[in-house]
Amino acid sequence: MQKIQVTSLADIEAFEKTPIEERLQFMNTYDMIKHGASIDPNAKAISFFLTGEDYNNPTEITYTQLLKNITRAANMFHDMGVRPGDVISYLLPNLPQTHYVLWGGEAAGIVNPINPMLEPSTISEICRSAGTKVLVALGEFPGSEIWDKVMAIRN
Repeated sequence: MQKIQVTSLADIEAFEKTPIEERLQFMNTYDMIKHGASIDPNAKAISFFLTGEDYNNPTEITYTQLLKNITRAANMFHDMGVRPGDVISYLLPNLPQTHYVLWGGEAAGIVNPINPMLEPSTISEICRSAGTKVLVALGEFPGSEIWDKVMAIRN
């Protein structure tokens, strides 16, 4: 991909004459991640630590593992009946699994992240307004109210 210097309105107009399809190498994140994984499959894609005490001993996920888990999530959603245009909402903290849901869900349908700090009534309204077909949430976990909120809106 070539670099373009934009310093004037004329530069912007020239840039916008090229259709986006001709400027982008990939049209979806799955293909972009797949390409990235092919460059250096064993490189670290995610370093995760659950608590500050784990800082020196993070869980390391390679690009190969990331792509494998994203593909697994996409296949799971497809097996659940998710098709392009269907909405997968999620209530998750920042975990490696959140990336699998986000990128795998996007490969299968439309992903709708919802802030888990919202009140149950607001979460319910967002799901209803988005036409959520699948809701992914953190199960019972010490210090988290996510599962309680899901139980409050399940009907």
